[in-house]
Amino acid sequence: MTAKSITKKEQIIKTAMQLFAVKGSSSTSMQEIAELCGISKGSLYLLFKSKEELERSIYIYCFRMIHDPLQREEQEVRRTPREQLRNQIEILLSHVYELREFLQRQFQELAGKGHTEIPEWVQKNNAGLLLWFQNKLELMYGREILPYAGELCLLSHGMINSSIKLLFGGETSVSIPDLADRLVDWLDILVAGLLAGQPAPLISSAVLARWADSSGESQRQNPLQLIKAMKLLLSDAASSEQDTAEDGLESLNILESEILTSHPRKAIIQGMLANLQGYPVLAGELSTLKKLFSPYMQTSCGLH
Repeated sequence: MTAKSITKKEQIIKTAMQLFAVKGSSSTSMQEIAELCGISKGSLYLLFKSKEELERSIYIYCFRMIHDPLQREEQEVRRTPREQLRNQIEILLSHVYELREFLQRQFQELAGKGHTEIPEWVQKNNAGLLLWFQNKLELMYGREILPYAGELCLLSHGMINSSIKLLFGGETSVSIPDLADRLVDWLDILVAGLLAGQPAPLISSAVLARWADSSGESQRQNPLQLIKAMKLLLSDAASSEQDTAEDGLESLNILESEILTSHPRKAIIQGMLANLQGYPVLAGELSTLKKLFSPYMQTSCGLH
């Protein structure tokens, strides 16, 4: 696809979003979109074969608009994990606020059509987000906070949703940067209270793993998810057999950290996979994990 056609497609997407924000997607015709873009309906169909394809392209555009700057912030190694999270919250709130008219109209239309099931693509993104949040918690507060990851996920999700509603409502003059600061402060307070009181976790790690796997078989092929499932298996087996799982868990932790780096190292991956051979309870999962790591085994490009 040429740069000119990409620019034209982006122009059409932005125009369609404006119309959808005012009229809703179901009440907007392809003819109206074409006219506002200054092109013929036939030219529009050359770039988007159907209205459904255009709508999918709009959702992908919105997703990338938010996702790409979040990922860039994730790669900012000069900042602490807490600083990264704070900035990512500001990025999320800023872009969602920018898209507020379009998003509000889409939510209204979905509710009006009686759509209550979460789309599969949303489930997949939610699963990845849950795993990311667990890793972020560990980096910020240490492994001792992981038993409370489920509760913190629920509370953080609620705080973000409430913040978005606050911004959408326009009933307060609170700034997005101040809101991002306060949300991370609240998370610090929640974590401090849980670590100080040490209450029994309300949501077990097994339940949290099932949440992350809610989209089905495709999500079990995510190496991070598989590693977390293997940790549970190993911990459960060690508890029932009065055996130690310390070395196996350490190997899984190293693999988890390695896959999150920009350049996973072949020697480290090979060594940790070899260490896990001694745990029969992991045999099936280990076989799958080796397949998922095979791209790193077949080439030394980018590995250090």
